[in-house]
Amino acid sequence: MLEKNYVFHLKIILTICLVLLIAGVIVLSLVPPVSRDALVHHLAVPKLYIEHGGIYEIPFMPFSYYPMNLNLLYLIPLYFENDIIPKFVHFAFGLLTAWLIFLYLRTRISSLYGLLGALMFLSLPIIVKLSTTVYVDLGEIFFSFAAVFFLFEWTRKGFKLGPLVLAGFMCGLALGTKYNGLIT
Repeated sequence: MLEKNYVFHLKIILTICLVLLIAGVIVLSLVPPVSRDALVHHLAVPKLYIEHGGIYEIPFMPFSYYPMNLNLLYLIPLYFENDIIPKFVHFAFGLLTAWLIFLYLRTRISSLYGLLGALMFLSLPIIVKLSTTVYVDLGEIFFSFAAVFFLFEWTRKGFKLGPLVLAGFMCGLALGTKYNGLIT
């Protein structure tokens, strides 16, 4: 009985830490973007697409030829002249990755370790930094981890086709987000 009470209190503490961490990132994200890559690449290309009325060739920006899956998601808030919401779109992929880590650890070990894994991921300094910027790296992490997650599900579920197709789909989205997705 004492051990169950101890685990319950640990889960509450980890949940409170997660909520505080997420609240802190939200507060840090409420300012306009200032990073060079966000302003010159991740927001500039979609903004030019909006101004031009569609996707077009931009020869003076060689990076406009890079994969643009996530950058195209930023079109919607940019259309409404909001450059802060793309930060939250990017952060959402970090939250989705933490959720997958939680699911993976919960089914393999316990929900306590799932919460600990999600908290450890979200509290990594590089993840906190990326969570407050308009980049594509958290999307890349999510799609890559989801591909591996569904590959593990494929083996765990007796090599059924569904999880394998999802793993392949996630691999394609990872590659469409950034060329580093080729590694996945």
